[in-house]
Formats: sequence, C-alpha cells, structure tokens
Amino acid sequence: MSSVPQPAYEIERLHALQSYNILDTLSEREFDDLTELSSIICNTPIALVSLVDQNRQWFKSRKGLDVTETHRDHSFCAHAIQNPYELMEIEDAKQDERFMHNPLVTGKPYITFYAGVPLINEEGFPIGSLCVIDSVTRKLTEAQRSALKIMAKQVMDKMELRRKMTLLEKSDKLNAALLERSVLGEMRSHMLIQQAPIAMALFRGEDFYVEAINPPMLKFLGQDADILHQPILSVIPAFDKQEAYTIMLKIYKTGETIYVKEQEVKSTDKNTENTSYYNFTFCPLIENEKITGVINMAIDVTEQVVARKRVEEVSNDLRASYIKLEQSEQKQSSAIEQAKLGTYTIDGFTGKMWASARLKEIFGYRDEEEMTYQSVIDQVSVDYRDQVIRGAESVIKKDLVFDMEYTIKKRNDGLTRWVKSTGKHYKTEAEPYGHFSGTILDITEEKEDNIRKDDFIGMVSHELKTPLTSLKGFIQLLQLRTKTIDDLLTKNILDKADKQITKMTRMINGFLNVSRLESGKIHIEKELFDISVLISEIEDDTILNADGHTVIFDPVETAWVNADKDKIGQVINNFISNSIKYSPMGTIVRISCVSDEHGSVVSVRDEGMGIEASDIPHLFERYYRVEKHNTKSIAGFGIGLYLCAEIMKRHNGQIWVESEIKQGSVFHFSLPAAQPPH
Repeated sequence: MSSVPQPAYEIERLHALQSYNILDTLSEREFDDLTELSSIICNTPIALVSLVDQNRQWFKSRKGLDVTETHRDHSFCAHAIQNPYELMEIEDAKQDERFMHNPLVTGKPYITFYAGVPLINEEGFPIGSLCVIDSVTRKLTEAQRSALKIMAKQVMDKMELRRKMTLLEKSDKLNAALLERSVLGEMRSHMLIQQAPIAMALFRGEDFYVEAINPPMLKFLGQDADILHQPILSVIPAFDKQEAYTIMLKIYKTGETIYVKEQEVKSTDKNTENTSYYNFTFCPLIENEKITGVINMAIDVTEQVVARKRVEEVSNDLRASYIKLEQSEQKQSSAIEQAKLGTYTIDGFTGKMWASARLKEIFGYRDEEEMTYQSVIDQVSVDYRDQVIRGAESVIKKDLVFDMEYTIKKRNDGLTRWVKSTGKHYKTEAEPYGHFSGTILDITEEKEDNIRKDDFIGMVSHELKTPLTSLKGFIQLLQLRTKTIDDLLTKNILDKADKQITKMTRMINGFLNVSRLESGKIHIEKELFDISVLISEIEDDTILNADGHTVIFDPVETAWVNADKDKIGQVINNFISNSIKYSPMGTIVRISCVSDEHGSVVSVRDEGMGIEASDIPHLFERYYRVEKHNTKSIAGFGIGLYLCAEIMKRHNGQIWVESEIKQGSVFHFSLPAAQPPH
C-alpha cells in the first residue's frame, strides 16, 4: 500500500475544514438523504460523506458502513482530493498498486469498486469527498457520474449553509450579549454593529429612530447614512405596510425575540425584478429592565435556498427517473421472459460475457455454470461458425445490426437446435471499447415445421407440374379448334381456364423456388445489363395485363447493374402484380427508377388499401399474409415478397415498403451500380 501524498496547501486546507465546525458532530438528515440517494443512483451498498482530517478520514454521513472514521493512510478519499476537479473511479482496487494491500480492500468492507467526487469549498480547497463503494467490480455510467457530481455539489452547498447558519447563531449570541451586558457603553455597541459581518441595525424608542446601522443593512434598505437619528417612517414612509414594522411593534410591546427564516424579498434593479431570501432576527433592546428599542439582523441566504430547492428538484427528478427506469426494466424483463428470449452482454474491453438463465438453458448450461464467448462459438455448427464470426466482426467494425439464424449443439445432451440471434455494438465516451448486447431465440420447432412444409410443398409441386403442363397443352389445342368454329361461349371458357392454369403454374413455380432456395439449389446468374431496357420490356408485357388499372411507367435513364436479369424482372413483376391485385379498379399504378453513382432504386406506387404499420415488419417473411376482412378473397400464399427479399439479399441489395392506410403503398428495391461496358 503506497503512502498518501499531501497537497502543497495542506495547512490552508485543514484550516478551511476546521472553519465548518462539523467534525465529530451528530448525523444530520440532510446529509443522510444525499448519501442514500447516491447509493440508489449508483446501485452500490455503501455511500459516504468523507472529510479528510490531519490523521484520519471522518464520515459525516454513512450508508452501509458501521465505522465512523478510518486512518488517513488507509483513505481512498485522501487520494481523490489530490485532483480536486476530477471524479476518481477505481473499478477494481485489487488490481491497483495503490490499494491492493490496503486493509480496507483485503479485509472488511472488502472494497473493490470506489468512485469519489471531491468536496471543494468556496475558497477552492478540497476538504473531503462524496463517494460510493462496492465489494464487486463495476463501472459507473455517464448518467451516474453526472448525478454523483450533482450530489457532491449539494453536499458542499449544505455545508456552506450550515457554516453561515452557525455564523448567524454567533451573531445572535453576540446580540444577546449586547442586550444583557448593560455595562457596555453606547459607543461600543455602535462599533460592534458597524463591524458585524451581517446586515444589522438598532432602532431606538417607539418611533424607531435609526440609532445605529451598518453598510450591509443600508444596502439592503436601499438607503445611505443620512437616515441615522431619524424615525424609520420619515425616511421610508411605506415601511409601516411591511411585515417587519408589525414585528418590531410587537417586540417593543412583548419583549420576545422573533426569527423569520428564508423570507422572500422582491427588489427591482434596472427594470429587472429580483428575488432574494433572508433570515431575519428581531430582538428587544433591554436597558435597566426596560425595552428601549429593537435590534434587527438580516443574513442573505439566497444561494443556499436556491441550491436547496435545486437539490430538491434534482432529487425528485432523480427519484422519478429511477422509479421509471425500474418500472421499464421490470416490463422489459417480463416481456423477455414471456418471449422466452435469452439475453447476453459481452464487455468490449475484457471480453467477459454475461448470459441470462434462459440463454444458458438454450445452450445446455446449468444456471451456475459460466458461459464464455469462445464456448458459444465452439457450440455453433461448423457450417455456420465462420459466418457467425465474420458477422459479429462486421457489426463492430461497421456499426451494423447482427441478425442471423444458425444451428448449435447443446452442451448437456448434444442435440442440434436452430437459433435466431440478434445484437448490436454499443459505444459511448464512458465506454470507448463498448459492449455487445443482444438476444437469442430457440426457433427449432418453427424451422422444422418450415422444413416439413417445404418438403411437402416441393413434393406436391413437382407432382402437380407434369399434369398441369399436359392440361395447358390440351387447353391450347382446344383454343386452336375454336378458331375454326363460331362458338364464342366455348372460346371465353377456354380463355379463362388458360388464365387460371397460368396463375396456378406461377404459384407452383413460386413454391418450387422456395424449396430450391432452402435446399441451396437456386442459382443467381449475374450479367451486366441496362436496367432501363429490362423495365421497357416489362412495360410491354404489363400494358396487356393491366386488368382495368392505369399502369404508368416513368421515363428511365440508362443505368448499368450486375445482376440476374430474370430474377430482377421477377421482383418487378411481383411488385406490379401485387399493386394491381390490392388496388381498386381504375386506380393508377406507377413504376419509376432513379439512379445515381451509387446504384438504382426501383419503386412501384399504388393507390390501394394500404398496409397497417404492425404488418410492415413481417411482409417479407415466408408465408406471411395480411389477414384483413378486405383481403380474404385475394389469392396468395405469402411467398412472393419472401422470394423478392431473398433475391435482393443475394444481390447485396435492399428491399422495403412505405405505406399508409387508405393512401396506398410504395414498394422499393435497390441495386448497387456497376461500371458500364467499354
């Protein structure tokens, strides 16, 4: 344990401390409230108001500690006052050379964490600190540091107020001595009034002649020395309407002493109204057992009152914020438990991982067993492990959101489970290395259901495709025959049947694409092409199949992309088909494409029913359909937009939607720009 150095101004600092007459006094509620609040805000079991004396540190207020003082050589606060304008924070005292052998670290109260804000008086001397202590490692948040500094300022304000109140009490005693010791001559009493450190005046007789008054009282009354030896009402006529005059009359009759605490006083300076606060003392002047006048004293306590009110406001705000935070955490915890989400946090500096009980259950750990980041990575299936590691690194380097599905092998039974993991890297000035936090959900049942569904759909789709192809051929043969005979009814029936077969074929192809996608058999064949040409080709086909809608294609400039032309066409056609399907007859569907040096954004706008905000995040999920009373009659299985999203993902593109109920929707996708051919 290293010795505690002393400041160069140690003698002056000790003199400043002694001036407060606070050492070895009883506990006071005002200070205890601040240590209690500091303990709550910083979430520590111990909080202290510590004053550093010559050979000891003495605790004016203590929360969570039985002893009242310790030797200065063992004092953390003696170190804190070396840098009086900085908060000293020790995350782990056992690792700090200054404290690792300190008996307060190796023995009770087993200090591990310490944070202290120096208490600096009006003369700039650090006389102690407000500190919080814990027996485990921790680190304050920026909000907790700010709150602790505010609390330290309030401790010092209360000490200053206490010192001034002590001064006032001394002045009261001085006044009592003046009154009781009738042997003092008038000249001496006048001299004492003139030299008093507070505003003071002596009013003589029933008319309250101003017999003696000092400069601070003249300033308070807004008068000069000319008022001496004159009745107060002759120089301040409105004085008889003030409470002070009523009090003086009462004292002159009864002889009692009256105290007025924190009296609000309004004044005007250069058309600006100011509010001040004063403590007044009104005492009778008794000579030869007869009341002959009134002595008035006033001390300005504006700073202390304003500071106290500010402390009360801050304390109330902090308590309200703490309650709100606690309620929010309870709600969040309840929601996480109901959703069966596992949660984790990884410290960016130490790499230490905290895992919730549910997360340990998902990975096959007992609650008391420790999970580490490396053990989690080791449990990720080999097929996904590199992808997960690269994803986590990208999140930290590029400030992205981690969102991935992969399989793990449970620690306790070796079973393979599917999980969905999300997370983000959070970094602040207080945490330059930040921390990585997120959630993990067991989606095994959902995945297995989808796999079974995909297998079934793939099998059925393959079985249906052959007879459906034959059926379409028969229909086309019959359509050729109707051209030679005049049978309009049969022709219309065959045309409708052909359209239905085309729709069914498109639907089956969609199911097969989902099946191929999940099995990894869907291929993206990229080529360099002008997207304006593709949109022009789609325009020719769309005009023929508008189904009573006005489809408008805005002019498109040449823009080159490197993509699978057929797949991108499939996405645009899906957007247009949905816009027509979910919009009333006669409305407008508008297609546009805007390009710049970064890429191209294709948008399809409709005047349809719009989409609820709660449905938008799920639109691109597999098999998701918006189930509303006005959509039940519209055919679909919720795979079109899912396929569009997967196609965009394989092109490093983006896909999104903007929508308002009864205002229509706009579906967008973007593709990176490519260099035009030379």
